[in-house]
Amino acid sequence: IMARLESKYENLSHQYRLNGHDYQKQFCHLYAHRLAEMTRLLTPIVQKKWGNREPIKKLCELRGEQDVHCILIGTIYKHQAHKPSILRDISEENQLAPQPPRQNYSEPEDKVILEDELQRVRLQGPELQGKLMATGVVCAVLGGTDSEGFFNVEEVLFYEGGPQKPLSPRNSSRLLVLVSGLDQLQAHNFTDALNLFQYWLAGSFGNRKEAGAMVRLIVAGNSVRASAMAYVPTLQVARTQANANDTVQAVAQLDKWFSAWARSLPVDIMPGAYDPANFMLPQQPFHKCMFPEAAKLSSFQAVTNPYSCRVEETLVVGSSGQNVSDLLRSTSLESSLDAIRCTLTWGHVAPTAPDTLACYPYIDSDPFIMKECPHVYFAGNCEAFETDLHQSSDGKRTRLVCVPSFSRTQSVALVDLDTLDCRQVNFTVESD
Repeated sequence: IMARLESKYENLSHQYRLNGHDYQKQFCHLYAHRLAEMTRLLTPIVQKKWGNREPIKKLCELRGEQDVHCILIGTIYKHQAHKPSILRDISEENQLAPQPPRQNYSEPEDKVILEDELQRVRLQGPELQGKLMATGVVCAVLGGTDSEGFFNVEEVLFYEGGPQKPLSPRNSSRLLVLVSGLDQLQAHNFTDALNLFQYWLAGSFGNRKEAGAMVRLIVAGNSVRASAMAYVPTLQVARTQANANDTVQAVAQLDKWFSAWARSLPVDIMPGAYDPANFMLPQQPFHKCMFPEAAKLSSFQAVTNPYSCRVEETLVVGSSGQNVSDLLRSTSLESSLDAIRCTLTWGHVAPTAPDTLACYPYIDSDPFIMKECPHVYFAGNCEAFETDLHQSSDGKRTRLVCVPSFSRTQSVALVDLDTLDCRQVNFTVESD
């Protein structure tokens, strides 16, 4: 039996576990708490960066005066004409044929507005980069008011993910395997690639040294299904039953894969956008009854989405990709890597929740705020593998990883938790 490295592990996702299910509350509480908490975190950073040369003011203190130079802290609201609106869809004036949903509703004409608890002000200026901003981001802006009621932005400051504990140098490398989009309903197209992946995890390819250094496998969502089910209106009960049976069979097959993998190394399973799990973020762990064979093993666990853990000293944070795909719809960001980098810079895992990304209506907290800067930050179910070692303005280093969908690329990401190096491992089988 191959010897594997042992690593200390701590699950830090407790803030994503829901204790109750009260959906009667409004989302204003979540925005109010986000602004209050982020203001508390941003204020010392603002004072360190800009000193006391300019006062931090509330919007109500501007009173419509001209040439007031100050610092404002607030939540970005992006007014977008093409943003999906249920009220517009059902309005009586709009009795036209429904328009197909847009893949991206960001326009150069979008208006960027800063809100605090009481008021709002329109922002403008080349430093703003409004097309790359999203609703829900909390930031500090330095600038001044003008005669037309705009606030002219000279500089923008973000939280950048909080403090970060430095990593101690180590002699041995510890490897984290990241995979997503297993899409078992279509797995007949890439069963050989899954078998190769299993052999690779077990060290059966003459890679015993590398496999022995693998300390954890994280499956980042969309394991059952990787795309939305095509809805076909039908009165046939048999059709509905067939779809349900396919899903049950896919989950049973996943149970076999997971139990095999968990015999090699610890496995964490996150739910994804199209998995049979709750739709709103944070998605709760799969019930262990779904994977009865794998659940017998202590090395297998179902976790939340988003997910946060510490392996030895390395803080790993990630999601199944809903936050990234929603940002790509509502901004002019060009890649998943740009989107994940922005969420880290903004210090918030899912800033567009609850505006265009469904999330639980929290009353007294916002669990998506990054209180500590991660060493590894990933997003699952991306179109392609992308990675970069991001360095913040104060020198914090974070390995960004866009985990490719396995069903599309037959590949996984492999991260060294000590050096933060990352590479793609491909299991594509050439067909004759």
